[in-house]
Amino acid sequence: MAERAALLKRAGAGLDTASAALIAALAQQAEQDLTPKALPGPTGESNELRQHARGVFVALAAGAGQRGLSGVVASALLAGNALALLVDEHSRPLAEKLLQALSGAGLDRSLVQVIGHEGQTAWIASAGIAGVCLATPDATLARQVQRQLAERPGAILPLITVFEACSVGQLYRFAAEQTLTINTAAAGGNAALLAGGH
Repeated sequence: MAERAALLKRAGAGLDTASAALIAALAQQAEQDLTPKALPGPTGESNELRQHARGVFVALAAGAGQRGLSGVVASALLAGNALALLVDEHSRPLAEKLLQALSGAGLDRSLVQVIGHEGQTAWIASAGIAGVCLATPDATLARQVQRQLAERPGAILPLITVFEACSVGQLYRFAAEQTLTINTAAAGGNAALLAGGH
C-alpha cells in the first residue's frame, strides 16, 4: 500500500496543481484507511480488518476532465485494482498524459488499459469486472449504468461516481473488506468463557 501511495504521489507531481493535490490527499488517506487494523477481541481472540483489491474496474471517462480522471484512476489503483479506462477523443489525451506520469513514476502500464468508449456496454456486461466508476458527473449516464448493472446475473457490483472517487472518505468503495480472526480462547484466552462462567 505504502509503495503504491508513494508512486502515485510521484506521478501527481507531473500533473496540474488540482490533480496533484487530489492524488496526494487520496494517497495519504489510503495509507490510513486501507492498511490492516487491529480490532478489539473481547473474548481473547485477535481480530484484524484487512482491505484488499476487488479486481478490474471499468472507468467510464468519455468527456472527463483531468481532475476527475486523476481521482478515479488514483482511487482504483490505491486500493490495488487494475483499470480499464474507456475514453473518447476529448479524454484520450488527458488519459495518456496521466498514464505517462504513472509509468514514469514506476507503475506497471498493464494495470491501466486505455480503450475507446464504444465498447462500454460489453465491458459492463463482462463477467470479469469488479465494479464501474464514472469519471464525469453525468447523471443520465449514471442511471443508464445502474440499469445495466442491475440486469447482470450474479453479485451486485458497485457503481462509484466521480464525486465519490474524488472524496478521501470513499476509498473503501474500491476495496473489499476481510476480517481475520484467530480464536485464542481455547489456548490460554479467557477460560471462564469456555466453562460457561461470567
